Amino acid sequence: MLRYNLRYQLFLILSDIGIVIGALAFSSFLRIHIDVGAEPLTSSAFLTPRALFGIAPLLWLFAFHQAGVYRPGDRARAVVRRVIAGHLLASLLFLGALYVTYRDYSRLQAFYFLVVALIGTLSFRALLSAAGGRLRHTINTPRRIAIVETGSSAVHLAARITPFADAGLLVVGIIRASKRAENASADALSVLGTIDDLPDLVTRHAIDEILIDAQWLDPAIAGLVAHITQTLEPYPINIRLAHDYSDLAYFRATSEDFNGVTLISLREAILSPLQRILKRLFDLAFALLALMISAPLWVIIALAIRLDSPGAIIFQQRRIGQHGKPFTIYKFRTMIDGADGTPHDMKTVDDPRVTPVGRILRRTSLDELPQFINVLRGEMSIVGPRPEQAHLVERYESWQRKRFEVPQGITGWWQVSGRADKPMNQHTEDDLFYVQHYSLWLDVQIVFRTIWALITGRGAY
Repeated sequence: MLRYNLRYQLFLILSDIGIVIGALAFSSFLRIHIDVGAEPLTSSAFLTPRALFGIAPLLWLFAFHQAGVYRPGDRARAVVRRVIAGHLLASLLFLGALYVTYRDYSRLQAFYFLVVALIGTLSFRALLSAAGGRLRHTINTPRRIAIVETGSSAVHLAARITPFADAGLLVVGIIRASKRAENASADALSVLGTIDDLPDLVTRHAIDEILIDAQWLDPAIAGLVAHITQTLEPYPINIRLAHDYSDLAYFRATSEDFNGVTLISLREAILSPLQRILKRLFDLAFALLALMISAPLWVIIALAIRLDSPGAIIFQQRRIGQHGKPFTIYKFRTMIDGADGTPHDMKTVDDPRVTPVGRILRRTSLDELPQFINVLRGEMSIVGPRPEQAHLVERYESWQRKRFEVPQGITGWWQVSGRADKPMNQHTEDDLFYVQHYSLWLDVQIVFRTIWALITGRGAY
């Protein structure tokens, strides 16, 4: 349902191909005519190899498809985020292809190409957004949707569809399940009629899709669905059942066909196999880089802790990781020796147990550095919900345990949206927001926002 029609998808694909090819040609022009960088050895040194005009568009189409660029977004920001994510992936693939094929390709020229391609794709999306209304009626023909109302959530269902008008989805009104049914949506949606008049309504209003608003599939709703399906059998109409499994689903209910049987998934792995691999590769690369860069700091911090107060340099504590599996977390000690009788993460301003060096480490978050070892060991991730202590997890309600569906992290959504300034009871909601909206791009955003938070010192003590 939530997709552009084929004509509009082809329009976007062909436009992106044109932008990439144009950017390649223009980068060659810029490299030749802007007097920056090394002089060419021959007059044709900066001409783009013909093979790249075929390779580059394919890489960008693949990356854009993986990033969801050709799926509708409910906000302009979502579209921009997908384009940037796809462009970054395509850029890495392009540079890898250059390394294998054309190692003598000008680095400056490649930089020109990547910048021009990004500006071109973003500018093109901005133009499409500005001319969206006209395009929806020309290239992207609207799909007219009618909602069969069986309960009181038709307005809510229509509201969920309305933001995707750019995808060509248009709610024309509701159809009442019976003449005697009370219409809960009369003030918000146009009432087209009842299901007794379905054939006439479909023809008169040029309806393309029927959504049946069903809170639950009981015998009465099953009979209604069968009636609608049989009545509209001669018509080329898509019929969809809008179930509400929100009370039962662990996160998002999905359905699939298994040998003729429709299966509703109420709980399954949040991360797909590919997402798990990409997240693990990101964790390993980031942790190794962070450890190499911070190696001199480890020596300085260890000496400072030793001179500041007696006790161990590394603080160890049992925490609960993904799927409730316990592990030992590592930190640089920031409190006086033996002060671990209370939760180490429950930080308060002017805590008398915190040592002078420990206060500096906490303010700069350098006490978290040893957790990169936890990341290398696979016990933690760079980004994820904060690993909790066992005695606190024992008091969790069932909805709070959903945070353990993904690897626990060094930083996370609640840290960058408030860090220690936020009350503890708000952390779980932020963690669940991260779990529900996980993507590698979200991890990258959180990492950059964490760096900014560290620079500004916001919320840390």
